[in-house]
Amino acid sequence: MCRRKLCFQVRESIVGVAVPVTDVTMRMLLLLRLVLAAAGVLLASANSQKNSNYSTHDEMQHQIDSQERKQALVGLEASLLSLLGMSKRPRPAGSAHVPASLKELYIRQNSIGMANIAKRGIHASSANTVRAFNHIDSELDHKFQTPHRFRLHFDVSGVPSHEKLQASQLSLSRVSLPDDGREGRRAVRILVHDIMRPGVKGRSKPILRLIDSQVVDARKNTSVSLDVQPAVERWLLSKRGAEENHGLLVEVVGAHSDQAGKHAEHVRLRRSVNESPDSWVTAQPTLFTYTDDGRGKMATAKQILDRRAKRAAARGKNRTKNSRDNCRRHPLYVDFVDVGWNDWIVAPPGYDAFYCHGDCPFPLADHLNSTNHAIVQNLVYSTNPSMVPKACCVPTALSSISMLYLDEENKVVLKNYQDMAVLGCGCR
Repeated sequence: MCRRKLCFQVRESIVGVAVPVTDVTMRMLLLLRLVLAAAGVLLASANSQKNSNYSTHDEMQHQIDSQERKQALVGLEASLLSLLGMSKRPRPAGSAHVPASLKELYIRQNSIGMANIAKRGIHASSANTVRAFNHIDSELDHKFQTPHRFRLHFDVSGVPSHEKLQASQLSLSRVSLPDDGREGRRAVRILVHDIMRPGVKGRSKPILRLIDSQVVDARKNTSVSLDVQPAVERWLLSKRGAEENHGLLVEVVGAHSDQAGKHAEHVRLRRSVNESPDSWVTAQPTLFTYTDDGRGKMATAKQILDRRAKRAAARGKNRTKNSRDNCRRHPLYVDFVDVGWNDWIVAPPGYDAFYCHGDCPFPLADHLNSTNHAIVQNLVYSTNPSMVPKACCVPTALSSISMLYLDEENKVVLKNYQDMAVLGCGCR
């Protein structure tokens, strides 16, 4: 009876009922409360530590993933720059004007894939790079007072030494002049000289070499191109480099005169006093260099069209139920924004590279564009798979792409890059 009463009292004390208990019971209750309190503290501490550990682990994992992504992007950027023939990424300061002629060349290259990157009339079939240079202002400019005689200076030191100069053209814009009725005054002659040695006032005259001249109709405003390759080639090949580059002297002979007796400006050689920068940037003289970096030849337009015709014929044959598993071309778009290159690549924002993937079954069908070696290899594989692997699905025809970009000196460059996009796939 006593034991039951004691147990009842202990039970009631635990639940908070104030009943008389012995000292032993009190000590047991206090000990129990201490144990429960300690257990609660430990449990709370454990949960807090667990949550803290999870938070720390997630944060560390996020940092690791972020670092791995950065390293991957750095590696991707380095690989692409190496592929494009650059040692480091250009970081131009601000934007730059892209000449209309370069835009036209870029559109033509990407639309019909012409083999010659140069403009019509310029023989530079092996060139794959075009650079545009603008006149560099200097204190010598004020010495030329008339609009028909002016020195133009272009810094071409940025052209890599391993590139071979194929052609160089000086492009000048013109303003059409009204016909004054005199037949002999309709034509003007434009002369361009290479300044071999500048003159020294009071001591010697400049040494000039005439490198090109053209007769143009003053009533027309179409731009004119002059061949200045001899001068640019001398600048690039000279051991003294920029010290031998004294610029070009351009003269306009036979220019019209207005009623005040002053020569009316026809060929734009310098900026007018009240002319806005936006207007002048489209009219200023521009030097174009056409170079070959030795990275191979472009396919001709006929070759590209033939490849497209073969690929279209192959698609027509490739209509069987299981053909989707066979070797064929798949879409792959390379976005230059992903690697942060949109600040220096003017065009394109990306391009369709494509890739080849699929099975090369035995026997190889005609539409799989196989070689005789691939047919023999698959034949051996069908009889003894341990001897040789199956033929692989690989690109059989590749095309180039053209890119407009700004280099580190903010100069506009148009360049063709070989073997950048898959045209056709086959088993090899």
